[in-house]
Amino acid sequence: MADPILVLACAVVTLTGVPGILLYSGGTWRRLWPELAMLAGLWAVVGVVSSLTGLFLPGFAVLVAATGILMGAGVAAALAERIARHGIRMLLLAGFALLVFLPPAVAVFGGSGTWLYRDLGALDFAGALPIAVGTGSFSMLLALIRGERSDTERILALRGAMLFAVAGLAVAVGFELRVDALTPAIALNMLMTPAVAILAAAGIERVKRGRNTREGLAAGTLAGTAAALAACAYLETVTALMLGLVVGAVAEVAHRGASAAWRIATPLLIGGVTGLLYLGIFGLGPGFVYSGQPALLGQQALVVAAALGWSWLVSAAMLLPLRRMLRREAASVSRPRRRA
Repeated sequence: MADPILVLACAVVTLTGVPGILLYSGGTWRRLWPELAMLAGLWAVVGVVSSLTGLFLPGFAVLVAATGILMGAGVAAALAERIARHGIRMLLLAGFALLVFLPPAVAVFGGSGTWLYRDLGALDFAGALPIAVGTGSFSMLLALIRGERSDTERILALRGAMLFAVAGLAVAVGFELRVDALTPAIALNMLMTPAVAILAAAGIERVKRGRNTREGLAAGTLAGTAAALAACAYLETVTALMLGLVVGAVAEVAHRGASAAWRIATPLLIGGVTGLLYLGIFGLGPGFVYSGQPALLGQQALVVAAALGWSWLVSAAMLLPLRRMLRREAASVSRPRRRA
């Protein structure tokens, strides 16, 4: 039996991901577009109504999607501030929400949360496919099209990543729908995987740069949270810690020396993809280590490949026609201003 108070409370806490992404990416509140908030608000209303009428899992999934749109607004605030045409802004938002984010969300949470496993034999507990793979793919393609490079350190990135981790914890607990025997394990893994990812990122960064930065630690946190979203309900504590070590180290190696979009995309993609594939090996029950069968790993790889292909194809269809505009914006942002 679902607990509506728990579901709605977790939905509210997921909103911490909005300022989290803003701080991580260097955006500001004044850049949040009214169209983004409007569409996210409509999704939130649908989610609340669904939850109150008894459709708890689909309703909560819609609330998480609304938060995901707002987090996408934070990315847009930092990366595409100068797109002046309201129609283009709304078109990009609607395209991302309905074509990039929604299809994998439906695949994960359709059929009261059993469609992905029942029909495809794959696992994704808290929506790493839409949140990490979909958003990460869109952001990475945006980074590649813009061609912007920025080595400026964002000193508030770690605070933003911590807020994103809190939002991820709320998402995972909320998707359990109630406090039961599995809830402590979910919460523990959602806390421990990002924590160990921070330590792994710190160690790699110390070797690479001779010092630690808040942005490097933030990348580890973001990757650990994305990985835990996929796997937190299906791992033992030891394997969850191992997952954090892997994604934290790889994210720190990959995220440096590029634009804000790249620094957002790489931890999300690394964490989400690694967490989903990791389940094929260490997932309790059907994982290869426990069953001796590679079937789950094959299904996880198939689902990840399909999500990546779909996200990149749709994102390219939306962003490539705007590549000249986006490159001009990137050039104007990176060009130093003349002193009066």
